[in-house]
Amino acid sequence: MASTFEFKLPDLGEGVHEGRVLRLFAAEGAAINEDSPLMEVETDKAAVEIPCPRTGTIAKWHVAEKDLVFVGNVMVTIAGDGQATAEAASVTTPTPDVEPARTPAAPHAPATPGRRTPASPSVRRLAREHGVDLSIVSGSGPGGRLIRADVLAAAQQPTPTPTPQAAPVAPAAPAPPPAAPTQLATTAVTPAPLRAELDGVEDTNEYGAIVRSDLTQARKTIARVMSEAWATIPHVTDCNDADITQLEAMRREFTDPSAPERRITTLAFVIRAVCRALVKHPILNATIDWTTQSVVYHRYVNIGIGIETPRGLVAPVIRDAHTMGVGHIADHLAAITHNARAGSFSIEDTRGGTYTISNAGAMGRTRYSTPIITPGQVACLAVGRARKMPWVVGDAIEPRLILPLSHSMDHRLVDGGREIPFIEHVMDDLEHPMRFAL
Repeated sequence: MASTFEFKLPDLGEGVHEGRVLRLFAAEGAAINEDSPLMEVETDKAAVEIPCPRTGTIAKWHVAEKDLVFVGNVMVTIAGDGQATAEAASVTTPTPDVEPARTPAAPHAPATPGRRTPASPSVRRLAREHGVDLSIVSGSGPGGRLIRADVLAAAQQPTPTPTPQAAPVAPAAPAPPPAAPTQLATTAVTPAPLRAELDGVEDTNEYGAIVRSDLTQARKTIARVMSEAWATIPHVTDCNDADITQLEAMRREFTDPSAPERRITTLAFVIRAVCRALVKHPILNATIDWTTQSVVYHRYVNIGIGIETPRGLVAPVIRDAHTMGVGHIADHLAAITHNARAGSFSIEDTRGGTYTISNAGAMGRTRYSTPIITPGQVACLAVGRARKMPWVVGDAIEPRLILPLSHSMDHRLVDGGREIPFIEHVMDDLEHPMRFAL
């Protein structure tokens, strides 16, 4: 008789005890292989793809999509004689596999079509997004394991296309006679009800039809953190404009011969300017420790980058950003942005920040705003959308590219006398880009 195995929700990361089921990848009665995607669970920051711990058949699901589940709950019963693997039994939130500039090493062995290739859930997700068949890709990671660079390299390989066959051309149909002009309606039109695609349950209230949708785990966390920050931190926001005309001209003309595919964004320069200013003005990189009634100055600069994703705002951290040049920052920025939007990052990747930058301008025509300070930090910068504006240069008015900056500070620790020199340092770097060479 085939044995059965009850799979319980494993540890999802430090301090994470619950999640919401987003997707079940196999139906009851379906066969499933070890390490195949089993289910996707949303935690407070990340969507965790959990692999199947053994080969067998889905005997029974004990949960459904949108259920709130807790670590240790039985998720599914699997029938079969496969053995549970230690890796799957101790699964944690998937972590990005490589640095952005990493070059794949020589493959350990040629891939065999149809075989099961070892790879992390985040790599399998990336392969599905790019339409890559992992069974025919060689892995360059330890023991032949597939890494992100292998998938991206395979995705860039050209796919042969069949030569199109010439088809007989049908004679063109005669053009229809022009339609008679229509009379514009003068009667009142009843507005159609809203028909946007909404994820939820149809319901009604006293005014009409509604859709009731549960808060996601990510939105619950965002709401809790924002409420705590606004209620406990006295925000003061300083709004400024930086003339980045010279910076933009330099950025557009620059290419790196050693990495021609590297894309340097304006935000990479902003991050570098902030890091230089934080080193010079460490009070903006500090934390208040109320248990000891002291100020904690960090000798490292970890920059959280606010990124809008389908599940809400997340802020993955670039660690030790003060040690990086603009190019290195640009590489890390591209990697964390891709991972955040694909959901393939660890919860730990969002922790440890000492200062946060929100690229608000990337989301639309935003100019000024009031960025909310992350609890545990004392400042936050929102970067608006740059645009050309008439600007006074000397005694003349010229078109210049102007970048709006909104800087919030925790007034319990940072006064204007400390914040203004900091933001001036940032703006001087952006307006005089040769300072980055110092």
